[in-house]
Amino acid sequence: MPRDSLSDTDRVRFCSFSSFVEIPTQISEIHIRMGNLHCPPADASQLASFARGICSFPSYNPSPLFSQMLSINSSFYLKNHYKAVQTSLTPEQLEDFTRSLRTTFGREGKVTLGGVGVVALSLAVLFDTLAKQVRGEPVAESGPISGLFLKDLSGYYPPQVYTISRYLRLVPHIANNPSRMREVTERCILQLKADLQAIKKLGEYHTLPLEEDVTLLNMHLSQFFETFLEIHLLRIKNGTAEDFPSGDVTIQGSPIFNLNCDPEVADKDFLAAIEKSDNRTQEAFQKCKPENGTLSTSLLQYVANLEWEDTKSHVIFTFSKTKEDEIIAQKDDFDLKTNALGKWEEQLTGQVTYWHTHLLIS
Repeated sequence: MPRDSLSDTDRVRFCSFSSFVEIPTQISEIHIRMGNLHCPPADASQLASFARGICSFPSYNPSPLFSQMLSINSSFYLKNHYKAVQTSLTPEQLEDFTRSLRTTFGREGKVTLGGVGVVALSLAVLFDTLAKQVRGEPVAESGPISGLFLKDLSGYYPPQVYTISRYLRLVPHIANNPSRMREVTERCILQLKADLQAIKKLGEYHTLPLEEDVTLLNMHLSQFFETFLEIHLLRIKNGTAEDFPSGDVTIQGSPIFNLNCDPEVADKDFLAAIEKSDNRTQEAFQKCKPENGTLSTSLLQYVANLEWEDTKSHVIFTFSKTKEDEIIAQKDDFDLKTNALGKWEEQLTGQVTYWHTHLLIS
């Protein structure tokens, strides 16, 4: 959702379930009072990328798998991702990749609710993981899933990231067992709530800077994921939007940007570089520059904030225009066998022939 569609009120309902989750926008002073609310996301991203060449700050774009797999078009995106991963492999690697999937899901290759929501995301992560393994690349078996969340320069991730990563690694092994999926999903929701309370206490005692840009955005991503865990439970239980659990979970604070430069010097260098930049960058600057021409913070912080807000808004409001019952009613399974580019039955057929032949002989 673009920034100009957000309300300037202190709180905004990001989904219209009868019992909703609220997240305070508390958009920073520069964003409300002097930010340009009509800056398109593509232009904000262009400016941020250009600005990082002047003064280093993190990219605030998480893995596109988040917004793709947790969307109304998740089945479409998952099929495309499955195909893209397979076509990136050599024939030998593809054979190993397919064998690993058969080992996990069996000869039928069906994944219950695999085409939607958190299960679709877990499959997308699994495809990437298996592809790395068959290429001989190192793959971590625990900890945050590489590339899925934003990485803080200090290496810190909030506890929710670890909880979600454990859940996503486990799902492929239990997806076809509804009762087990329900149990594990309910437990994950409880753990995420406990994680949030624990991290809030650390913030209250000033032992953890919760409002630092990357940490705060990862917390928003975790909250977004928790919402889709609730949606998945409703799918399993054949529930509706009216059954969505009540709650008022808040993530407070505006991001703190720690730029690796002297802001005053960097601003001057940035403006000088803009004047010499290509037409695309200059057009983006004209659309996104502060509307009244003044700032209470550095220009580089303003640019960083544009991208940060766009990322948060895009992910949180992914399904804002989708009818809640429509997205809950999505129950697409995923057929690994039908969409496989490798020979799914090759190994199993050989085994059956072997045993059939030897049983006849004996």
